[in-house]
Amino acid sequence: MMKSIFFGIVALMFAAVVMQQDQASAQVTDTDTPSSTDEWNYMNRSCSAKLQDQINKEFDAAIFYMQYGAYFAQYQVNLPGFEKFFFNAASEEREHGMKLIEYALMRGQKPIDRNTFSLNFGNPAARVEPEQGSVALTALKAALAKEQEVTKSIRELIKICEEDHNDYHLVDYLTGEFLEEQHQGQRDLAGKITMLSKLLRTNPKLGEFMFDKQNM
Repeated sequence: MMKSIFFGIVALMFAAVVMQQDQASAQVTDTDTPSSTDEWNYMNRSCSAKLQDQINKEFDAAIFYMQYGAYFAQYQVNLPGFEKFFFNAASEEREHGMKLIEYALMRGQKPIDRNTFSLNFGNPAARVEPEQGSVALTALKAALAKEQEVTKSIRELIKICEEDHNDYHLVDYLTGEFLEEQHQGQRDLAGKITMLSKLLRTNPKLGEFMFDKQNM
């Protein structure tokens, strides 16, 4: 009789421990923290979602620059310096997007979803008013605004992944691989805008032509 009671108590204690473990496992799942089986590829959902958004922004910027490159390549416009500059910029943005896809895959994440390539294919060069009589100046200012937009998005990604979720590896990758290039690109564009603006004040057509030959 005593043995039966003893084994009954042991069984109840064992069942209680199992129930506590199940509840703890459920709480871990609800709080979006890694389990023992998928810890190697853990990335917080909000960080992963923002990374997907950044991939989209990089490819969107590539399309944006490609459209301007195609505009300046037309025989009616024929500014080969601007053409080369914007096509190179498009290639760089595409490369950035590919790097982020490769990084996401390395971390075991899905780098794209159904919204990743919802890109803007509207031609920016077809709907802008030339500044100081120059679409080239408008294009440079639009490029600077686009770079600022991308840089801001990278900073937001860093903030989400570092301050909220301590994903230091991704933060280090973004800071070292992307931010310096972004700042250098913005400085280069700002300088080009200033120089072209000065040339356009005296002779817009000649100034644009000379700038294309010597500074692009």
